[in-house]
Amino acid sequence: MPSIKGRIRITRLGHRGELLLALALLDFAQCYRLTWPSKETLASTTTQFLANVLPLQVWGVIWGLVGVVCLAQAFMRTDRYAFAAASGLKVGWALVHIAAWVWGVPQVWWSAAIWLAFARLVHVIAKVPNQPELVVPPIPTGGAP
Repeated sequence: MPSIKGRIRITRLGHRGELLLALALLDFAQCYRLTWPSKETLASTTTQFLANVLPLQVWGVIWGLVGVVCLAQAFMRTDRYAFAAASGLKVGWALVHIAAWVWGVPQVWWSAAIWLAFARLVHVIAKVPNQPELVVPPIPTGGAP
């Protein structure tokens, strides 16, 4: 069984991991919103369109799975799958909103623009390397050099 020693960050999270935690929070909130929609959410024409594409609970599961990947890889040195999943989901979500706009759902183009911009931001940050971890030399305790 392969060891994960050395793949998990113990000392600090890094800015990439912090973003992945924020994305996990967003994805879990969207998962909850779609899995257990309120009456107001169900009344939205956008939500009704989305429910015709896939059941809302399926959308919720998709968002939840991406959230799990982001949460897990926030603490790992290798986080490319989380960034790919997060960016890809947001692009896909924007494309579904563009389809809703084409099919006549009013004002949904604005949501598509926001999700595309957000996906681009995730993609840009995915290309930025973490700062190297500082190595603190041991403090001499005395004795011969």
